[in-house]
Amino acid sequence: MKLDDIIPLLGNFGRYQFFMVCYMGSVSIVLCLTILGNVFYAAGTGHWCSVLPEENCSGWTEFRDNCTEVKRSLFSPLEGNDSTRPYSSCKQWELPDGYVFDPDVPLDDADNETLEEVPCEDGWEYDRSQYRSTTVTDFNLVCDDINLPGLAQSIYFAGFLVGSLVMGTVSDWCGRKRSLLLGLLFWFVGFIVTSFSVNIYMYTAFRFLAGFGGIGAYISTYVLLLEVVGQAWRNAVTMIAGIFFAVGYFILATAAMFVRDWRTLSLVLSVPSVVLLFPVIFVQESIRWLVSKGRIDEAETVLRRVAKFNMKTLPDVLFDQADAQEQMESQKSKIPPSAIDLYRSPNMLLKTLNLQFNWMVNNLVYYGLSQSTGELGVNIYWAFFVSGAVEIPALFYAVFGVEWFGRKWNTAVLELIGGIACLATIFIPTGIWRTVVSMVGKFCISVTFSLIYLYSIEVFPTPVRAVGVGVCSIASRIGAILSPVILLSKHAAADLPLILFGSSAVIAGLLVFFLPETKGRKLPQTLKEGEEIGKCRCLRRGADDQSAIDLYETNVNKDSAAILTDLASN
Repeated sequence: MKLDDIIPLLGNFGRYQFFMVCYMGSVSIVLCLTILGNVFYAAGTGHWCSVLPEENCSGWTEFRDNCTEVKRSLFSPLEGNDSTRPYSSCKQWELPDGYVFDPDVPLDDADNETLEEVPCEDGWEYDRSQYRSTTVTDFNLVCDDINLPGLAQSIYFAGFLVGSLVMGTVSDWCGRKRSLLLGLLFWFVGFIVTSFSVNIYMYTAFRFLAGFGGIGAYISTYVLLLEVVGQAWRNAVTMIAGIFFAVGYFILATAAMFVRDWRTLSLVLSVPSVVLLFPVIFVQESIRWLVSKGRIDEAETVLRRVAKFNMKTLPDVLFDQADAQEQMESQKSKIPPSAIDLYRSPNMLLKTLNLQFNWMVNNLVYYGLSQSTGELGVNIYWAFFVSGAVEIPALFYAVFGVEWFGRKWNTAVLELIGGIACLATIFIPTGIWRTVVSMVGKFCISVTFSLIYLYSIEVFPTPVRAVGVGVCSIASRIGAILSPVILLSKHAAADLPLILFGSSAVIAGLLVFFLPETKGRKLPQTLKEGEEIGKCRCLRRGADDQSAIDLYETNVNKDSAAILTDLASN
């Protein structure tokens, strides 16, 4: 029997598949906690220069209860000439020699010389009314170092990029289960040790390690799940994984609401990463990977284990020698796809660049909005909670809306609405209405975040489908890396991040109109078919030169599961 005839005998969705879905959901939840925990670890808070910290106004009864405000009014210059402006967070008045603290005497009356502004000489004091501690307060990431928390998050996403490339390769070389275990170990070490960081550089290094391992574990689990469920269940289990990721928002917001110390919060959130190690004992190696490597006996052993768990009966003989040999020969004979093929012909080049830009923008805006809920002017915990809640209806709409209105119009219109919503928030005062409009944008981007994956699978032809989504995935990681950097631009202009997020989403939405609609169309099977789909008249004039396409024309008829495996590993 051939492998494609054997796998359905296990059952499309039995007890083992249910176990894998639950495990995949657990991985998704912990991945959300790892990615977005930085929202609360590195939360900004009010700060000002610490001047004469030992003075507590004990000698002046009338100032004893508000000594901090008195000292700020005495020693902190205003940020502008207007007396209504707030006190400076990074400057103080230079104290004259021999100054004796007296809250009744303004500093300029204590000395006849002109006061000079100087940087904070004795560190900073922090407003701890909301957070007992954050990385900002522990590592003094303010003033000249104010950009370091955002850069640390960008480096975390760089761990995603490196992890996707390295762990995907390990998965193909050494097996999905070994890759999963290795990713979990890196993830566990990075997540736990982060809580004990002594400076921002140690924090950044172990966050990178956690990102590297986290995405590796996620990829491996996703592949193992897709390779064992029936084809009819693949969209459903993908949606379920997304819903579990949204559940991670709820858990994170609730935990952060009650645990206001970042180290304790990080430890509390990292415990589930340890728990994820134990179910790996029951995870079986990929049957398809074992067969592709010629390990037929091991593949048969795994098949029988899964069948027993699902209470299914398999034939006494699964693989005959001829089928096993044919399977291995077919794997050897496949010409490996090349990313160069995506850029050889004009129409394929334009579609590839268009999709790469869309993947990058979707990740850029999605993570940008997810990490900036504190800027909405409402309770950050409830704003973060709602930000996760809108993803659940977004995922349900993505499943059904794509069949109602097609891939092209859904992606284009929702990206445009999401971009316009980002731009509109610039003109809305902070508060409930700004939050509502922002959540509309988050809903739209959450939908397109899911749709662009399916859309790309249907645009790329079979020989380069896996490598096509792979290069788009790399572009998406770049978008994630850029999102914290763009959020830093608020220090130059408060509305600049929203302008960049909104305008990029609008441009991406407009570019989608140049892509072909794929709803109801047969997947392109050859490079020539892929080139012809969606080709405009201006490009058809040069259609006579087909040498580059014909040279690499290979109809590689990979089955659906093998294609999805390659996509996930990228």
